[in-house]
Amino acid sequence: MKLNIAIVDDLKADADRLYQTVAGWEPSCAAEIGRIECFAGGEELLARFERGAFHLVFLDICMDRLNGIETAKRLREIDSRVLIVFVTTSDEFAFQAFPVHAFDYIIKPYAAETLHRVLNEAVRLFGVAEPSFAIRHDRTASDIPASSIVSAVSRGHSVEISLDVGAPINSSMTFAEIEALFGADPRFLLCNRGLIINMEHVATVENDAFVMKNGQMWPIRVRGRTQLMEQFAQYQIARLRGSFAPKGDRL
Repeated sequence: MKLNIAIVDDLKADADRLYQTVAGWEPSCAAEIGRIECFAGGEELLARFERGAFHLVFLDICMDRLNGIETAKRLREIDSRVLIVFVTTSDEFAFQAFPVHAFDYIIKPYAAETLHRVLNEAVRLFGVAEPSFAIRHDRTASDIPASSIVSAVSRGHSVEISLDVGAPINSSMTFAEIEALFGADPRFLLCNRGLIINMEHVATVENDAFVMKNGQMWPIRVRGRTQLMEQFAQYQIARLRGSFAPKGDRL
């Protein structure tokens, strides 16, 4: 595969060094660099960023105007799969990096081997095809990428499936069928009766409810709540470490 990379740093010397280090990477697997683009700030990147444009973004935190943390939050609203690697001079922002699911956190100055390790891990993750689900609705069926699905909730004789972009889908499938379909993907959590959420889209946990990035708030069932929260915590840790990847076929 070809890995498309964005470098965001308002210090040209640092951006140039990172560019040269990335360009000198020799993949440990069948992969290669696609394109590398440098941006002088978060605003410049966001003005051109769209879902799927980049696999990996190296992002400085301490930048004038829009800082790296705020830039990362806005990137996440556009693309839930892009890997974000913070490259900064201090570890004091590590806690703030957690909610945006940073892939890694690198302190300047860094060794070239550190960046090359991150690149190899990124290729390993993106070497897994994004799974999709065939959802029946309106006498037809659509293949919906799993990462696009925010939640599925039983609505009488149908199941309302909310997506990260666009209107919800009212599926003619039963909730049991949806539960069996989503069950193969570890991102999906049955958090209450007739309710499944995609943990990838959780913004925070508040008042015994999952608050989703699109503003939805879904209650966590009382029975088995401890186990549910442990499952959610394990997912968050795995994602932060970069050890989580959706199940799918190799590209």
